Amino acid sequence: MTEDQSRLVRYLAYAGVLPPWLCLALHLTVAPALAAFASISYGAVIASFVCGMHWGIYMRPAAQVPVNLLLTSNAGALAAWAMVLVSVWSVAFAGLGLALVLALLLVIDRRLWTAGLLQPWFWPVRRNASIGLGAGLILWSILA
Repeated sequence: MTEDQSRLVRYLAYAGVLPPWLCLALHLTVAPALAAFASISYGAVIASFVCGMHWGIYMRPAAQVPVNLLLTSNAGALAAWAMVLVSVWSVAFAGLGLALVLALLLVIDRRLWTAGLLQPWFWPVRRNASIGLGAGLILWSILA
């Protein structure tokens, strides 16, 4: 990957942290219910995106990729979807649940990184973006 491509990936990843924070502004102004659902739904989309990335890693021809990566990625996507459904009942619980899903997916990525299955530049980007997104979801849980 070129430096320009790496920079673009970083920009896109960090821009991906913004929606829950922007939804907080929407919540404080004109559409609190829509903002809550939009934020939780976005968190679920990102969790599913990471789970899809795990499938992509598994599909690479590498003997050291653990088979449980398929299971954990499916479980993560289903848990994220469940949190969208739960958000109808409790945004606070859904936000905390999604933050937990993202944290567990981050633990998996840390293990993949230490096993050499992820590019060296990827871990700091992934970690920082997950912290930003998770913090936004936790703040939603507090404000909900």
